[in-house]
Amino acid sequence: CSPAESPESVAQSFVERYYVRPDLPRAKALADGLARAKIEDEEQLLQGGPRPDGTPGREVSFTLYTTRKAGADRIFFVYDLAISVDRLVMKKRAFISTTKVKEGWRVTNFQEEDI
Repeated sequence: CSPAESPESVAQSFVERYYVRPDLPRAKALADGLARAKIEDEEQLLQGGPRPDGTPGREVSFTLYTTRKAGADRIFFVYDLAISVDRLVMKKRAFISTTKVKEGWRVTNFQEEDI
C-alpha cells in the first residue's frame, strides 16, 4: 500500500486479504503493531497445515457498518461479515483499527465477534 491510500481503502483491503480471500502475507503487508503480531502468531500456528482458504464452498461478503474517528491519525472501521460454507451462514462483526504511521495508513489492531 502507498502512503497516499486512504484509511478506508487500507481497512477494506485488509478485510479482503484476511477474511474474504485469506492471504496472511498480503494482509500482514497492511498491518503494524498488534495486528502484525496477531498475523505472525497465526502464521506460526498454521505452519505446515492447510491454508485458511482451503474450505470448499466458502464465500465471504462484507459491508461497512460504521466508522469512528479518534483524532487525525486513528480511525476505526466496523464491518459486518457473512461467512457461508455450504448452506451454513455465520455472521460476524470485524473491528479494524487504522493508524497513520510513517509509511502511511496501517491496520494496527483487529478483532471480530459473532453477531
